[in-house]
Amino acid sequence: WLILSAKENLPNNYAHMNIRTFSLPYVSLCLAGVAVHSGGVKYADSAGGFSYEDSGKLLSVTSNRFIHWSTSGDTVQFVEQSLDTNLLNNAVRLRIPNCLLLPGGVCIQETFNNVIILIVTSQSVHRLVLPHPSHMYRSVSVWTFSIFTDIGKLNLNEPAHSYVLPFAQGTQTSAPSTSAAWISHQGEALFALASPSGAITVVTLPAHDQDGTVSILELKQSSMMQRLAGWMPTAIRGDQSISDLAISLAVHQLEDDTFIFALCQDHKLRMWSLKHQMCLLVTDMLDYMPAGRGEVKASPAQAHKLRLFFSSSIGLCLAIYLAVPKRSQFCVLQLVASENNRYSLDHISTLFSTQETLVDFVLTATDIWAVWLDNDNQTVAKYISFEHNTTGTWNQVFVQPSPEEEVHVGEDQDPREIYLDVLFSPLRFTASAIIKALQIYKRGTERYSDLSWEELKKEVTVTVENELQGSVTEYEFCQEDYRLLQVEFWSKFYACCLQYQDVLSTPLALHISPATAMVCILKKVTSPSLTAGRLHLVEVQKVFPSVISGGLLLDSEMSHDILQLVQCLRMVNESLPEDMAYDMEKALEDLLSPEKVSEKVLEGLLASDNGNVIQDIANKLQDINNPIVAINMLLRELDLETDPLRVRISLSQLYGSSVAASLIGQAVCQTAMTRTLLCRDLLILQQLYLRIGNNVSSAQLLQLQQDFIPRCSNLLCTYHLLKQMSLTLSSSVPLDILNADLQHLSVLELSDSTTPTSRRSVLNPQTVVELFYQNVARKAIMSQIFSQQDVEGNQTMLHWPQMISSVLTLFCHWPSNPSFLFPECLMVNCQYAQLQVRHQLSLNCSQNCSRSSKALQCFQEAAAEVDKEEFLMKLTGSDEEAATATTPRLLYYNKVLRLLEDIGLPELVVNLATLAISEAVNDERCQAALWTRIFKHHLDLGHNSQAYEALMQNPDSSRQLDCLRQLVVVLCERAQLRDLVQFSFVNLHDEVCQNIEIDVQRLNFYNITQSFYLYERPGTSPKRNYDGEFAADPVSQQIDILELKDLEKEYVLARSRLTLAQQEPPSAAIAGGANSQEMVALLVQTGLFDTALTLCQTFNLSLTPVFEGLTFKCIKLQCKGDRDQTEVWNWLAANQLPTVITTKESSATDEAWRLLAHYLEKYPSQNAQYHCCVINKLLSHGVPVPDWLINAYKEVDAAALLRLYLNYDQLESAAELVLEYVDALLGKGHQYFGIEVCSLTTITI
Repeated sequence: WLILSAKENLPNNYAHMNIRTFSLPYVSLCLAGVAVHSGGVKYADSAGGFSYEDSGKLLSVTSNRFIHWSTSGDTVQFVEQSLDTNLLNNAVRLRIPNCLLLPGGVCIQETFNNVIILIVTSQSVHRLVLPHPSHMYRSVSVWTFSIFTDIGKLNLNEPAHSYVLPFAQGTQTSAPSTSAAWISHQGEALFALASPSGAITVVTLPAHDQDGTVSILELKQSSMMQRLAGWMPTAIRGDQSISDLAISLAVHQLEDDTFIFALCQDHKLRMWSLKHQMCLLVTDMLDYMPAGRGEVKASPAQAHKLRLFFSSSIGLCLAIYLAVPKRSQFCVLQLVASENNRYSLDHISTLFSTQETLVDFVLTATDIWAVWLDNDNQTVAKYISFEHNTTGTWNQVFVQPSPEEEVHVGEDQDPREIYLDVLFSPLRFTASAIIKALQIYKRGTERYSDLSWEELKKEVTVTVENELQGSVTEYEFCQEDYRLLQVEFWSKFYACCLQYQDVLSTPLALHISPATAMVCILKKVTSPSLTAGRLHLVEVQKVFPSVISGGLLLDSEMSHDILQLVQCLRMVNESLPEDMAYDMEKALEDLLSPEKVSEKVLEGLLASDNGNVIQDIANKLQDINNPIVAINMLLRELDLETDPLRVRISLSQLYGSSVAASLIGQAVCQTAMTRTLLCRDLLILQQLYLRIGNNVSSAQLLQLQQDFIPRCSNLLCTYHLLKQMSLTLSSSVPLDILNADLQHLSVLELSDSTTPTSRRSVLNPQTVVELFYQNVARKAIMSQIFSQQDVEGNQTMLHWPQMISSVLTLFCHWPSNPSFLFPECLMVNCQYAQLQVRHQLSLNCSQNCSRSSKALQCFQEAAAEVDKEEFLMKLTGSDEEAATATTPRLLYYNKVLRLLEDIGLPELVVNLATLAISEAVNDERCQAALWTRIFKHHLDLGHNSQAYEALMQNPDSSRQLDCLRQLVVVLCERAQLRDLVQFSFVNLHDEVCQNIEIDVQRLNFYNITQSFYLYERPGTSPKRNYDGEFAADPVSQQIDILELKDLEKEYVLARSRLTLAQQEPPSAAIAGGANSQEMVALLVQTGLFDTALTLCQTFNLSLTPVFEGLTFKCIKLQCKGDRDQTEVWNWLAANQLPTVITTKESSATDEAWRLLAHYLEKYPSQNAQYHCCVINKLLSHGVPVPDWLINAYKEVDAAALLRLYLNYDQLESAAELVLEYVDALLGKGHQYFGIEVCSLTTITI
């Protein structure tokens, strides 16, 4: 079942769309010659749908694609939807001023090349010719263009598209009452309008690709057909009765004729032949009423409805709804043809309906589907078989219920949080209802058109809280009084939202796709996308698919037992008070035992059983002959055990759109809600069985206690989890964080992990279930459904009831599925809070919630299940490091250690590696690798003693020497010489000496080796060995002699490194091995210009990089403006600024320019080359050169400045400079160019 919005449907290209940006393309069609009507007849809002002929074929371009529309006054809105792909530009709103849309005034038909839309209004008819999807550009992505993409290019005023009715230009009393439209086999557009006089006027437009004239025909009771040039007034004609007025029209085309069926106010059905221009059949529908015909005949019909259904197997069938107070009924008739163009109607069945108000109904080959509004204005959907239903019982269909009338707030809960969770959770309230309630609550003072979903939530919070604060007159409140006041105001706003939600959810029409059997309810306003409820029949049909598909496949005794059992469950549900139901829900959320809580609930029911309800249930249980078998069958149908979803191949784009994800997510939620309540009531009922013990043997009671109750308890928890995930919104995560998270998970080498994509809308937030469906589950489900079918061709038919039932059945398995698909999907998409709700293993979840120790505990617990858990087996099975480990558990530890290292948690690496060593007792290679890991991370953390111990424990001599070399180097670089000389280094003295000698040459730390010998080997020295004998002569080595200036350079370089590390700590690692030129670049990048200049002068380097770097920072500041400049002031403060100007407030940008001017003045150069490089940098970035800089440079080298202007096409500035220079040569302003004037005619440059 689908519930489609008829007035508010977001286009599917709504990524990051808010309420302001959502506006349908609006087309206004103003027709010449249309009369302006001030009042009169008004038509009710209506809606309808159209499904493509090939929408049921798997690989068709129109697979699962349909159009629905709604009318209101002079406006009609069209929306095209697809369950497979997201459609771009898929909605349009068309307004025809002063022309009201007639009932039945919209018809959509498809041809080979086009989709044709016919529209009938009170004064005009219209035809829109749009391209067929099969002839449009087909995208291979998830996005596809809708047929409405180029509708704005149509000239709707052309004769091929619009025609003003000449006979309807009178008063509103001459307006047609109803209409019908269709395309003939020749491509003509025909419109049938029921005039107030009882006649039927047929307007024919020629085919859109052919020339021709418009013809108007009138079908009258006189059986004459007359071609009209205008409209003859009723007073002149006078041969028609008001009782002949048609209130419902339907059309059926034959090969050579067209039948127009008219259900009239006199309760008669008339069939007109368009070819023979005559009425072929008149049937009084009151003849099919069993009683009360006279009373009904006296009053004209107002709400009768007519529907047709045709198939080659059964022919043409008609269904007529007779809207009679307290005696409404459906009559199903079959048209029978005889010789000489004589026709009759055979009566098939008469079906009596309930007393609700009928909204719409549809006739199919076997059933009548109908939608009503009950006395509480709630939507009621039912269907009935008109051929094989002997009892006349309607089957009620489960549709999306209205939100709860009251919200339960526990004593320990915040009323604001509880009401906000209910208002903004999926399946409850639409944005339209909340906005309207907000406007009324604030007395209509503001309009909200620029709010996202989160902003709307914040606005509601502020509004209600302000209203509450404004009503408070006392300054002090006790906590309980304030809580009651909160409940009062929030319940008031909630009631307002509830009222608007009910109004906007009014159903308008019913549509069934002939190709897929998909049933759609079209409502005024629902959620900004498709919503759905899974088809559930009442009572036992909610659980047993065999009943839904037609008839119990059980013996009569078993059927009786199951029916009795389900009736008992219904009695338990009705007797359960609200507070006890809340206690059960709260216990499930708190992970308490459902069995113990159900016992307490039963005790409460027994204690408060004033109406003897529990006794009635107990008595009814006596009627069940074999309760254990009945309960077992019920649990089996509720059980979710199945084969895991292992297959992961893409199957086209079936059900891959955002619309389908929303639909399936909400259908899953409705299924979980229903089954949660069913499991809860069954658990309580089984506890009652244990109490009374009647009709059950002791062995059966034992089975009930040890088998059935634990199974039911587990199912209750599972369905509750499924419901919670269906109601939990996914978090909005920036794409860069998604990519970073995916990079971390890539360490696990999960080849089937999906790339995260952002698909949520801020106005229509995505639930966790929808996220999982789109990213993972859809492919697996479709692969499993079609694994036994040939999907290469497009002959596979998509039967919606079967498909959605299969999808939901498979999708609901993931809570109990042994695979790790769902948690993996949440990890990839950074849904850490949602993953915590599910209570599943996740490093990222714990780590991002600042609980790294909890993550380590989870990993340790998971290691015990590595041989049993499918996900963990897959994680370790394909590892390339399998050759280095002997057990799967060691492979698991290896993967996790790599993940921890990639994220940057060295403490956890050490702890887990230490634990893993105990698993590698007989594997020296693994032990060596683990000890090496422990050594490395201890050394990085500064744990020198622990690093030394790990080094000494390493069984691999080559790895041990590598670690020893690294230990000596690091400790020498850190100047931690005491730690180095205190370690004993058993059996490694010679190796230590060799490494120290290498470091002595590199770091000039002669005292290191001296200290080591003196501390480790008393009595020894580099010249004598341990026995006091002279050691061998050392190998001759080159000696570098350093002068004072060399030491000074090294000191300045080291000082620069220290300054850089203090100013920019992340750069310390890079600066350690950088030479003088590299250090200048690093210092300039960090903003340490004083230090960079000092370093350049010390090493005789050019200052050009410094001036270019400072100039570039000035350019960035100039373009950035006066935004956050905290970082700028930080690097400015690190330099010696010139005297600060105190006469006015100075910005960071001004100070940077002043610093540049100061450097140019302080460090002069030959021919002002630094001025030149600064100006060149400014001109290359298109930044105007400051006047002070131009004046300083042209005084030194005006020619070079002119060349710069010309190089960067600054012709105007170049011309001004030349003119100024000429004036200077003539003695005017010569001092600005450094020119000395000797006399009026003698000029020295």
